[in-house]
Amino acid sequence: MKRWMTTGWVVALVLLFPVGMGHAGEFQGTIYYTTFAGGVNVNSVHFTYDDTTHTVALSNMTGIAAAPGADGIIFSPNGNLLVGGQGTGFVYEYTTGGTLVTAANAGTASFHLALDPSGKKLYTSNFEGPLDVLPLDPSGHPHNGTVHGVSGDDNGVTQLAFAAGKTFYVDGNPNGFGNVGAYNLSNDTTSRFFSGLRPAHGIIFDPFTNLVTMFGAGSVGTFDPNNPTGTLKERDGINADFDQGAVDGHGHAFIAGNNELTFIDYSKTGDITSDKNIVEYFTGFNNIDDLAPLVGPGAPPPSVPEPSSLALLSIATFTCAGYCGWRRKKRPAV
Repeated sequence: MKRWMTTGWVVALVLLFPVGMGHAGEFQGTIYYTTFAGGVNVNSVHFTYDDTTHTVALSNMTGIAAAPGADGIIFSPNGNLLVGGQGTGFVYEYTTGGTLVTAANAGTASFHLALDPSGKKLYTSNFEGPLDVLPLDPSGHPHNGTVHGVSGDDNGVTQLAFAAGKTFYVDGNPNGFGNVGAYNLSNDTTSRFFSGLRPAHGIIFDPFTNLVTMFGAGSVGTFDPNNPTGTLKERDGINADFDQGAVDGHGHAFIAGNNELTFIDYSKTGDITSDKNIVEYFTGFNNIDDLAPLVGPGAPPPSVPEPSSLALLSIATFTCAGYCGWRRKKRPAV
């Protein structure tokens, strides 16, 4: 395995459009991410990955905005970034260039974010808190939310995910060992499947495997949304800590946590929990927090990708940056 050393900071975010470029099996895009510390806490970084040589290169780290607080990050359907403001209780909307568009009152502290599949609602919460529901207007801008009390097997939520026409939740503190189950949005009730599950903190749906995928406490986990209790798989000890991850729909994942960005290639195994996967670590991501989705609700809309006419120039730039701007350090196999 390889550990890549950076000379700067990096933070939690969104993986933007892994688009096939150059020869088959080569992907590039822009990751938008947040950090939980003050100052510039919304950032971006370009990436390329060669599926043949298994070479990852990162370049062009850019500070975008200094939000009053930053944790969860996703895209609005209008192409702007939505950022959970932590204890401020607001969700902030920024352009990808860093201009503040609006701030909407969530109702409680706002950490992880999830976009409803309809594109008309935004969900957020405090850790293990009630569910805050913020409407998005036809232009994709968030408005002040309403606080929904949660009842059932769990009385709070941390994040929602959507799969197979169902809604799933994680309920737990950072950064793992949460409860997991089904969430009924019509009456805000929870039906728990798992208790104290190590990888249960961030939760998403992976269209590559058609599985609900979880990230937490340095571990990853999956289950089939149509048969949750009979299909749970985990792999522990990949890293010291994980918060949230993003998959690209092609069998690759980036995961934030432990001041690192962890990359997993599971395109050959089809199982993100397999010990045969390629795992690489990028250090220097101090205070890295959340990554926005690469695919599915909250991923960048089709209008956001970089023009394909820039593909060859981008690949050349990324390749140079990957070998010139980053230092590689060996790490024992995971």
